Amino acid sequence: MDVMRRLAYLFVFALLITMVSAGKADAGFEWCSEDPTFVVNGNVIDINTLFPAKYASSVKGPVVVELLVPSNAIAAVLTLPGSVPVQGKVTKSLPAWWGLLNMPVVARVTVNASASFDTYTRAIGTGLWLVTTVAGKSNQTSHDKFYLLLP
Repeated sequence: MDVMRRLAYLFVFALLITMVSAGKADAGFEWCSEDPTFVVNGNVIDINTLFPAKYASSVKGPVVVELLVPSNAIAAVLTLPGSVPVQGKVTKSLPAWWGLLNMPVVARVTVNASASFDTYTRAIGTGLWLVTTVAGKSNQTSHDKFYLLLP
């Protein structure tokens, strides 16, 4: 019986900790996230660009997300969701890739706006590695180079 009582106390304690820590997240301010989805050689890639939500009304024209892939890659734009207009395109401008690993891909993101603000871009998806978050500015094109594990 003593074991059952300890398990019951542990369960109640875990439940209390979960309920106390499940409050509203306070990140300081809200973000806009523009994240078109692409497919490259069967790998689904989400190019996620963040910027402070207070600047969403200053965005002029679409956020342009261009994916540069090897000339022999099979790639397409899948979806273009966003709180501001988004344009996605694929350009086969990198040299043909015949390797087994590490196919290079470059994302170019341009946020045209009437104000200057920071942006952050990161590629998320299947088959990605050596991924970083790239800081940028509105009205400038940021470049995020990453690699597909299995092209």
